[in-house]
Amino acid sequence: MLTDNKIKNLKPRDIPYPTADGNQLSIYTLPSGTKSWRLRYRFNNKQNAVTFGKYPLISIKDARILRDEYLGVLVRNINPKDYQKQQKAIKHQKKLTFREAFDTWFDRHKGEWTERTAQKQVATFEKHIFPHIGDTPVEDIKTPDMLRVLRMMDDKGITVALKKVKGWSSRVFKDCVVTGVIDYDPIANIDNTHFKKHVTKHYATVTSEDDIKELLLTLETYKERGTYPIATALNLAPYLMLRPGEVSKLTWKEIDFKNKMIRIGAKRMKMTREHLVPMSNRVLAKFKEIKSLNSNKKYVFPSPVKANDHINPESLRAAIDKLGISRDKFTTHGFRSMASTRLNEMGFNGDWVEVQLSHKEPNSVREAYNNAVYIEQRIDMMQQWSDYLDKLKNIRQ
Repeated sequence: MLTDNKIKNLKPRDIPYPTADGNQLSIYTLPSGTKSWRLRYRFNNKQNAVTFGKYPLISIKDARILRDEYLGVLVRNINPKDYQKQQKAIKHQKKLTFREAFDTWFDRHKGEWTERTAQKQVATFEKHIFPHIGDTPVEDIKTPDMLRVLRMMDDKGITVALKKVKGWSSRVFKDCVVTGVIDYDPIANIDNTHFKKHVTKHYATVTSEDDIKELLLTLETYKERGTYPIATALNLAPYLMLRPGEVSKLTWKEIDFKNKMIRIGAKRMKMTREHLVPMSNRVLAKFKEIKSLNSNKKYVFPSPVKANDHINPESLRAAIDKLGISRDKFTTHGFRSMASTRLNEMGFNGDWVEVQLSHKEPNSVREAYNNAVYIEQRIDMMQQWSDYLDKLKNIRQ
């Protein structure tokens, strides 16, 4: 009969060797020093064996209980090896998989993002994460497993998505920690140093006064070759400082003519909070003109091809392509960085600009974001920005 002291005193040799405990149970000592339990038996007149696990994870007491259980199975003319596979399969079925843990966590937190952002992120998991660990029990996922999966994304240069996936996955694992499914977050020790250093690509834009003027005048020419909704949205975009998707999906309910304000609900915004856009005199007049032409429509910029729908954000990018403006020079998101650069250079407070762009609240202490913060200053800033753009377009050489 083995004891803990006897097992601890077993020294590794050049080849694995058994030390009997009794009734066909032995502990094997490997050259590496690892010790594991093995039960030898005969089934259908053939010698066979099953391994129970490593010592001391499997104690002497546990190993003997397993031995008696498996010998009892053998008496019923069942191969212990087949019985072991069956037990592992049953145990695996009961374990919480990563996909199940993700779905539970996501259902609880999906209100934190816009529907579009949530769908985009879930699609990333569907493509890059679930095929590799979606069906794997959470308790079986270790740090090297997550590093391997994340590095697959890193090798493909999917840097921004990788950071979001890493953050979301960590939250899923932390949720499993507090519910007692696992003991630690396998992503906790993975940081940016474990991935390639990628150069951040900013949206192509123009910032010099001459380039902005050329851009605006070029955009004006689209009115002669494109549909009214797309041409109008394209030419209003520089004045609004909104993201392409926010511009293309504007509804008349969001246009407050009386107070000269665009009010976009939290569900439509990337930062999931209501956003206010003060309308300059020019923008207000333009919206009134559009309203007179499509007063029965839901969207400000209705789709020219789909009834009761809005223009596609990509149609703005396509329009810029048709005008011969290369993507490495300017893209639709570039309207925002163009405005940010010029407004800061014009002397406007950087916090006003950041709030108008609906970026994170500049004052980290002010967690409860007030959508009307700096509103008076922003009303004046947006009017001056509008006047500035109008002046550029009216200057002719």
